[in-house]
Amino acid sequence: MNSRIFLLLISVFCISPANAVPVQGLYSAEINLPVTQSEAQMLNEAFGLAAEDVLIKVSGDKNAITGDLLEQAKKKAPTWVAQHSVASLSELLPSDDGLVPGKQVKVTFYQESIDGFLSQSNLPVWGDNRPSVLVWLVNENNGVRALSGSKEPSDALNKLAQSTSKIGVPIYAPLLDDVDKRSLSASDVWGFFEDSIMNASKRYQTDSVAALRISNYAGQVGGNLLVLLKNGETERFVLRGENLNDLIDQASAYLAKAFSSRYASVRNSGSASKINIQVVGVTNYSIMNKVQSYLESIGVVRDVTLVQVDGEKIEFSIEIDGDKQKLFNSISLSRLLINAPLNALDPDANRVVSYQYSGVN
Repeated sequence: MNSRIFLLLISVFCISPANAVPVQGLYSAEINLPVTQSEAQMLNEAFGLAAEDVLIKVSGDKNAITGDLLEQAKKKAPTWVAQHSVASLSELLPSDDGLVPGKQVKVTFYQESIDGFLSQSNLPVWGDNRPSVLVWLVNENNGVRALSGSKEPSDALNKLAQSTSKIGVPIYAPLLDDVDKRSLSASDVWGFFEDSIMNASKRYQTDSVAALRISNYAGQVGGNLLVLLKNGETERFVLRGENLNDLIDQASAYLAKAFSSRYASVRNSGSASKINIQVVGVTNYSIMNKVQSYLESIGVVRDVTLVQVDGEKIEFSIEIDGDKQKLFNSISLSRLLINAPLNALDPDANRVVSYQYSGVN
């Protein structure tokens, strides 16, 4: 197994409980191409392919980055490039002329260009703080079922780690040790028994949980995906394709869309709204600055203005894109602020949303 992917699979044991995961390189892509054309033509093709990858990562909506919109993006891609580099690959790549030398083109785009194109196309812009997802994967090969985990990896789990990494969804695998095996069976995951899956997942404390079942019988593949969200909501998807790669890529795309729809908003003049948030337990300027910086880092937030300071209570006016629930969803990804609803009789109950500073660094 690729060591980078293996580290991804076991890193769930090192992450802070229930914290969002900062996804790196959202505006960059690496494209490998066979050397069959001039360098100028190769770069133009690489920029277009890189733009497609980045637009999918930033929007979280793979199905939207197609057709005429994708063609427009590929035409504009060279003007979006902030920097690029070209390096020769050690291995040969397949082409119409057989195996030929290959080049890797690394491309980084201007964030403003990518975000602007998505906004003009009425597509969401998803920030880099994204929910951690624990994935229970079960394979059924000709009637025999087996769970995958970091202690018992599989080809399907490896492919899923690679696919979700490319699309910007941070997934983690269960250890699949004796504790897991006592808590959850392959049949529990195959049957999508939600209570059993959630109980077995508590020890990992990720933001969300997913269960993926894949069947391979007499060469025919199929699958289903269950996404269990923190607020108790669930989503189910049917996976169809010619091979395992098709199913895995579908599962990745569905995961990204499920989370993008809850955490990302379209950024345009018609989407702006304001909300006042108060935070109690703020005892000094350093904490106030930390809270403000965190709120400003949330993808749906346009601007944060300090309204007032009253002892250990501070109030911010926050301008956001989209509906308020997406802001609340994003705040819940961190333990920095804990929801602290005001009593209905409090005169501020209908004016502000209240949180408690947790003291977590």
